[in-house]
Amino acid sequence: MTGVLVGFDSPQAFDHALERLTAARVPGIETYTPMPPSDAPAGARPQDSPTGGHLLGESPLPLAMFIAGIVGFGGFFWLMRYADVAAYPIDVGGRPPFAWPTFVPIAFELGVLCAMVVGFAGFFVLCRMPQPYDPVDECAGMRRASRDAWLVAIRSTDPRLIAEVRRLLEPLAPASFEEIPT
Repeated sequence: MTGVLVGFDSPQAFDHALERLTAARVPGIETYTPMPPSDAPAGARPQDSPTGGHLLGESPLPLAMFIAGIVGFGGFFWLMRYADVAAYPIDVGGRPPFAWPTFVPIAFELGVLCAMVVGFAGFFVLCRMPQPYDPVDECAGMRRASRDAWLVAIRSTDPRLIAEVRRLLEPLAPASFEEIPT
């Protein structure tokens, strides 16, 4: 994969560059900034940077956690019912074999545990972490990403798109313009 990393010295120039790129409908925009951008355009996709960038847009994580919680609750409820009624029935204090109210608290807690495990693992998957190496880290401009540089990375295998990005951003006089190594 090839691409460019364009650095700006001010958030205003950075915002102007993002506006130009989203107006031209350039795909694969990634941003690396010392602080979250104030108003990133809808097409921008800030990545986790050394400074803790954020993701814009809707996340599938809440739905996945909800489904995991429901499946976990139902599965553990069925497991306790199977163990107490079918596999090893014991008469405890004259209770009926299927005393379902006693199963609910533990099944609920285990359903919450399933949801939290999916949420924890899903967070790392969605943030593409851990990612010990990314070619953009080789660029000299990334050393300033956590201090004072406002960076926009565009990755593409299409050289025409890279040329279009260069044409769009060169009039803004960026502080740096680097090729992302492959």
